[in-house]
Amino acid sequence: MTLARRTELNVTYNQTLLTQVLGGDLIDWTYNDNLSGEIDDLQLVLQDADVHWINDWFPAKGSLIEAEIVRKHWTENDVKTKLGKFEVDELDGSGPPTKMTIKALAVPESTSIRGQFKSKAWEKAKLKQVVSDIAKANKLKLFWETKEDPKNDRYEQESETDLAFLYRLCKDEGLCLKLSNSSIVVLDEADYEAKPTVETILRTSKKTSKIQVLDWSFNTTLTGTYKDCRVQSHNAGKKQTIKATFTPKKSPKVGRTLVVKEEVKSVAEAQKLAKKRLREANKDATTIKLTVISEMHIDAGMTFDLIGFGRLNGKYIATRVTHNKSEISIDLRKCLEGY
Repeated sequence: MTLARRTELNVTYNQTLLTQVLGGDLIDWTYNDNLSGEIDDLQLVLQDADVHWINDWFPAKGSLIEAEIVRKHWTENDVKTKLGKFEVDELDGSGPPTKMTIKALAVPESTSIRGQFKSKAWEKAKLKQVVSDIAKANKLKLFWETKEDPKNDRYEQESETDLAFLYRLCKDEGLCLKLSNSSIVVLDEADYEAKPTVETILRTSKKTSKIQVLDWSFNTTLTGTYKDCRVQSHNAGKKQTIKATFTPKKSPKVGRTLVVKEEVKSVAEAQKLAKKRLREANKDATTIKLTVISEMHIDAGMTFDLIGFGRLNGKYIATRVTHNKSEISIDLRKCLEGY
C-alpha cells in the first residue's frame, strides 16, 4: 500500500517543540522565500475551538519561532528542510469559529533595521564596509556572496531606515539584498543565473518528474525594455565628457536606447554601469509563475530549465517561492544572456 504524500511543518516556539501541541490546530501555513527586496516570512493559521490561543497560549510579539518543512512519503525517507528562525511580528484573529494567524519575520523587529529613520555618511568607503557596519549595529550576520565590492567617495543615509538605505545602495550597484534567518545576504543575480540548473521542469509533467506542474501562467513584454544602454558623464571642471554604450548579443527587438546620466571616472566604469542599468531594466521582460508539488526543496535563487513552454523555453531563475502544506508557488524570470 502506497502512503499518501504530504508536507508538514515542525514548529519550535521559544525553544519548545510545538508540533504535537499544535496538532489539528495548525490548519494552514505559508513560508515566503524572496530573492531580493523583501524579508522572508512565515505565517501560521490556527483554529482555536477551545480558545486556548486567544487566552493562555496567546503568542507574545517578539517571541522566536524555528520552522522545518518535512516531506513524508515522497521518497523512502522523510526529507527535512530547516527554514531558520523567525520573530513573531503580528497577530490577526477572527470568529466564529475562532481563528488566529501568527505572522513572523526572518529579521527581528527588535533590531532597528526597519523601523528607525537614521542619517549617517561614509566617506571613501567600500559597499561591503557600509553593509557590515549596519549588520553589526543590528546584530545580524552578513553573507557577502559577490566578487563585487564597489567603492564610492561618499555613501549617505538621509533620514532612511537601514533597510531602505541598504536596498537603495545595492540596487544602484546592480546587486541584490536578501534578509533571511537573522542575516543580511548581498548577492549578484548574474552570478546566480550563471550557476548550473538544479532541475528540469516540464510543462506536462511525467510520473517520474521531481517537480509536478499543477498550473502555470506567463507574461512577456517589450514595454520598458531597451536594445542597449548609453552612459553619459560630463565633468564641467575638467571639460571632459565620458561616454560608453553596452549592447548585449541578444538584445530585445526594440528601437529604444536607455540613456543614463551618472558620474563616472572612466570609459571602463561607464561600460560597467551601462551593463548594470540595462540588466535592471530588461530582467523582467519574460516571467512565468508556476504552481507545483515537489519532492525536492525549492529555494529562491535556484535556476531551472523549462521545457514544453514553446517559445518561452529556456533557463529561468526563481525570484520568489511560496511554500504551504499542499503546494508550492514559484515566480520565475528568464535568465538574461550576455549581461
